[in-house]
Amino acid sequence: MAADQEPGTETFLTTEGSVFTAQDLSRALPLYRLTTLQYDVWHTVLGEMTDGGFVTLTLDDIAERLGTSKSNISPALNRLAELGLLWRISNGLHRINPRIAFKGSQEEWIEALGEVPADVPEVVLPSY
Repeated sequence: MAADQEPGTETFLTTEGSVFTAQDLSRALPLYRLTTLQYDVWHTVLGEMTDGGFVTLTLDDIAERLGTSKSNISPALNRLAELGLLWRISNGLHRINPRIAFKGSQEEWIEALGEVPADVPEVVLPSY
């Protein structure tokens, strides 16, 4: 977050090379009709994103943070993947779709866009 930005207005890149804020992303999430658990899982993984858009949390880690069982987390992650918000790389390693949110340099973002698997659905955020 830039020093002159308000808290909660972190900037993310979009495929057009423009930016949108975390607030814009939050406005778009109701369109996906996420359950409360799916929403909580999304925000948990988004908050743990490292450079390159990676998330290194196991099902147990997420379940413990959210006070639920591991068996509830897998379906929630699967739904987020169906929507194209993230994808699973391996056990305990997911990647946030760089078309949605990204942490890192612009060069890293461009590289990450080229690494989106072909089977990840296109995510369309509304324009305001």
